[in-house]
Parts: sequence; C-alpha cells; structure tokens
Amino acid sequence: MSGARPLPAFLETGLLVGLGIVAVAAALIPLGPGGELAAPDLLFCLVVAWIVRRPATTPLWAVLGLGIFADLMMSRPLGLGALGLLLASEWFRRRAARFQSGPFLLEWLAMALAFAAVLAAMRLALALVFAEAPGLSMLVRYAVTTALAYPLVVLGLAWCLKLRAGDAARVAR
Repeated sequence: MSGARPLPAFLETGLLVGLGIVAVAAALIPLGPGGELAAPDLLFCLVVAWIVRRPATTPLWAVLGLGIFADLMMSRPLGLGALGLLLASEWFRRRAARFQSGPFLLEWLAMALAFAAVLAAMRLALALVFAEAPGLSMLVRYAVTTALAYPLVVLGLAWCLKLRAGDAARVAR
C-alpha cells in the first residue's frame, strides 16, 4: 500500500472490513482444553493499528459494523463491545498524528491502557444492570494477551500490506 500507487480509499476500507471479519472468526477458535487461555481481541488491535496508520480510510460505520458483528458472534451484550471499540477508535483517530510521529512504544502502551479502560467500563456497565460479568482474572488475561498481540498485528500490517504509520500523511482526507 505504500508502493508507487496506493489503493483507493474504498478498497482500503473494504480490506479493513474483510480483515476485521477474519479477526472475529479467529477469536472463535479455541486455544486450549478447558479455555484456560484467553484469545486476544484481534479486532481491537486491527482497528487501532489501522486507524493510527490510515485514519481517513477507517470510517465510523465500518468500526461500528465490525463491533456489532463481533458482539453477535462472541455472544457479548449487543452494542456494548461495539461502543467501546468505537470510543477507543475515535480517541485514537484524534491522536493519530501524534502516534505516527512518536515512538511505537507509546502507541503500544496507549492501546493497552485504552483496551483495559474499555474492559473496565464494560464490566462496570454490566455491574450496573446486575448482569453477570466475566471474572477479574479472565479480564486481566484477556487484556494481557491483547496487549501482547498488538505488535504482531502492527508487524503483519507493515510487512504484508505495507501499511506504515509514516505513510498516513500521504493519504489525504
């Protein structure tokens, strides 16, 4: 994507949606007997990494649609995960230029903290309506595996799709 001719914006958006569907499907694959391992939220990683690198080709409707799709497929409360994904993605969109010019470690830390904040807000929302929420230890494992998966997602985007943070200035809004 950073070659001589970049993809048109609608194709990049379509690619994001396709990869998002694959990320949701990958989260449904069991990782071990008994479910001791928590699968990372690859959709969250993908959306944040993409929005930092291409904020103009990551429309609100695509993020919301992917979030609702993930909620349906993962049997989460409908809209709760989508709202968290949407709020986090918009926070990263507003700061995309700062993350593009800054060190990757700052972006990684911000993503991990944003994901932890989304999980905490979801747990609080479930507690407010007296719904059963996942255990704290499960949420910590989920946050850690997602934070550890983020650099791999970014590496995959940079290596396979040539989607790098410095190239985002080339793509006009």
